[in-house]
Amino acid sequence: MTGSYATHGPTSDPFEGDRFQILALDGGGAKALFAAHVLAHLEDDLGVRVTDHFDMVAGTSAGGIVALGLGAGLRPKEIAEHFGDLVDRVFPSRLQHRARLSRLRRPAYNSDVLRDVLVEVFGDRTLGDSCVRLVVPSWDLQRGEVHIFKTRHGDRLTRDWRIKMVDVALATTAAPTYFRAARVHDAPLIDGGVWANNPSVLAIGEARSMLGVPLDAMRVLNVGTMEPFTDNVDRLQTAGLLRWGPKAAGVILNASSRGGMGTAMHLVGFENFVRFDAPVPPGKFALDRIRAESVRGYASTVSRNLAPEFTAKFAGHAAPPFTPLPPPTPHSDQRSDQTPEGGSLWNT
Repeated sequence: MTGSYATHGPTSDPFEGDRFQILALDGGGAKALFAAHVLAHLEDDLGVRVTDHFDMVAGTSAGGIVALGLGAGLRPKEIAEHFGDLVDRVFPSRLQHRARLSRLRRPAYNSDVLRDVLVEVFGDRTLGDSCVRLVVPSWDLQRGEVHIFKTRHGDRLTRDWRIKMVDVALATTAAPTYFRAARVHDAPLIDGGVWANNPSVLAIGEARSMLGVPLDAMRVLNVGTMEPFTDNVDRLQTAGLLRWGPKAAGVILNASSRGGMGTAMHLVGFENFVRFDAPVPPGKFALDRIRAESVRGYASTVSRNLAPEFTAKFAGHAAPPFTPLPPPTPHSDQRSDQTPEGGSLWNT
């Protein structure tokens, strides 16, 4: 083996239980407000607390902010309120035209404003304070490798529990050309959507390898962020940089989400994977531009269909309370050849 790759994979304890449920939240910038509203409607319609029914929550980019909010003990309705405020302050409409022009040379938006808003939401909470297992992807720009933030749900996970939720949120949302790279423990990290915009497969791999959960025991609820129809297909077939430029990011994100969805379905079984999204016309929403009332409308419609699906497939499982492992000690039995969280092996 070369580089920092581990020579041994994780050795998990035998899984106890008959079911393990995963909530996976796609990335999508400002459009992730949709996921928060969908979950809020679900709680209101059924009188449930979403996190009571999921053993793990995975979120990418802005979906990672929603996941972290659930881990911090916030209800989806509270997250939607905070997220709406975040969009207004981080992506102010008066600056959007100027921001798009500035993206040619530098990040369009101010990461310091995003940090200020996130501090108001999360305060000094760390991943170690999460009330549910969390998996939040990012990308190490310097090393060219995946970087995954995780709660301490395995004895190999020795660092991330100390990292502030604000720093995790900044890392997973640092979309190229929109925000500067976030630095966590001196590593330059960017948006997890560059490789795992749909975190379903990531969460399935985590549950299987780190927790020993059999694939046939998993059920996954995957919530998207209003996927647009692809327009101008004929033009794109023979397009160059000028025509592809404005379209490329959306196509790549949608392809990543769809590919992750298909793989996840094959892993856990089509009957054990549920995805909810709302197809929207091209150009109606953007990563930095939404109309909050329209988002609420799409979320309201979709959540009506989700409620019976949730009742039939997810409501019957009560997730045991998550108790993170105690902080590691200097004398804990850690093999020196194991890669810690955020390392080269995506499932370690």
